Amino acid sequence: MLLRFSVENFMSFKDRVEFSLLPSKVRNPPGHVIKGTKTNDINVLKAAIIYGANASGKSNLIKAMKHAQNIINEGVKTGKQLPYHPYKLSKASASQPSRFEFELKFGANNYAYGFVADANIIVEEWLYQIDRKRDRLIFERKQADQFDFTSLDFKKKEDQQFLDFTAEGTPANRLFLNECRERNVLKKLAYLDAFSEVIEWFDHRLNIIFPNSKYSGLEMFSQDGQKSSETFSKILNSFDTGITRISPQKIDFDRELLSIPKELKEDIQSELEKGAQMILAAPHNTRYQIRKTAEGEIEAYKLMTAHDNDEGEEVLFDINQESDGTQRLLDIAPGLLDIFSTEKTYIIDELDRSLHPDITTSIFKAFLNNTSDIHSQLIVTTHETNLLDLELMRRDEIWFVQKNKQGESSLYSLEEYQPRFDNDVRRGYLAGRFGGIPILPNFDNLSWMKSDG
Repeated sequence: MLLRFSVENFMSFKDRVEFSLLPSKVRNPPGHVIKGTKTNDINVLKAAIIYGANASGKSNLIKAMKHAQNIINEGVKTGKQLPYHPYKLSKASASQPSRFEFELKFGANNYAYGFVADANIIVEEWLYQIDRKRDRLIFERKQADQFDFTSLDFKKKEDQQFLDFTAEGTPANRLFLNECRERNVLKKLAYLDAFSEVIEWFDHRLNIIFPNSKYSGLEMFSQDGQKSSETFSKILNSFDTGITRISPQKIDFDRELLSIPKELKEDIQSELEKGAQMILAAPHNTRYQIRKTAEGEIEAYKLMTAHDNDEGEEVLFDINQESDGTQRLLDIAPGLLDIFSTEKTYIIDELDRSLHPDITTSIFKAFLNNTSDIHSQLIVTTHETNLLDLELMRRDEIWFVQKNKQGESSLYSLEEYQPRFDNDVRRGYLAGRFGGIPILPNFDNLSWMKSDG
């Protein structure tokens, strides 16, 4: 679970801002807090919503998380530049490195991991195990090539030498955490579980969905006979889409996928492992599921939606024939299935894109009412003001992003205003009391649009 995230000098965020899911002393609504199981453990909120005017920077906050996650998970090749997007409206900031830090919960352990980087090098990197009273250093990296492992308890001297050797071989433009993955540190020094747990969290537990993300995880729920497929279909049907299930229709990989370049097909055939599968995106929002059998044969399926006609017979549609709202539900429904059953954090940018307000609200109500015993999280950016309800959300779960005249974004929580529980927060937000809304000209008089001539 995500405890906190901070970012500095990235896109519209010049100074450091902190997004926190640490609960305040708010009591209502109950059941939104996952409480620690050990003395001095850290409690964490299950949900958060982030508001802001268009171009205020709320999507940039999510992009900052994804930017850091990509560098952690994928790294860059030796000699290549790191992705780098500093705040450009300050001459000083435009040449300074960016800073990212995540505080996260994995099982019974809590960690703080972060790094500072520009286009050329990792300037700093650190990993701590944390609780409410103390921080224990796992490793620290300064000036790109200076590492500190003095706080680690190695079982034998050779293990320390191996980690030192890995650090010495870490390129200046690559994270040490990423190098540990590549150099087999996780297997050889498995007892140093901080490394494997943090990498696992970024690999599989942090999931970020943007408005243009297409059918993330859809292949997991498209196979007939799977219980997860049935649950997935129920989710789609419960939102009145008319879809009874996702139906993969077998096609000829070589003959029918004419829109897929020959070189890409050859790469899939050579690189896809036996027993593995993948989703292949094609023009016009068409999606194909590609599998390699245990015998090494390629099987291809076109993913289609199934509806029942007036006589109860199944009729198949291309996904691109569904409405924009239904396609958006297909984007996020696999994530909903995940957080209803597993310990994952889903961050969705513009949850309400193409969705009816009642569906957006229902998603949050269903999540908060049915996952109190599951360590999962739902964090979204949205314009949907119906969620501004203190009977549904806590004050410390509601956040705003505001951009000033210099183009710099700030981030703050409704908790800073401490409105009473019986206050109409939605009305206060629309009236501009909490910021995070656009400042528009007077459209009753359009004389300001007319030219002097």
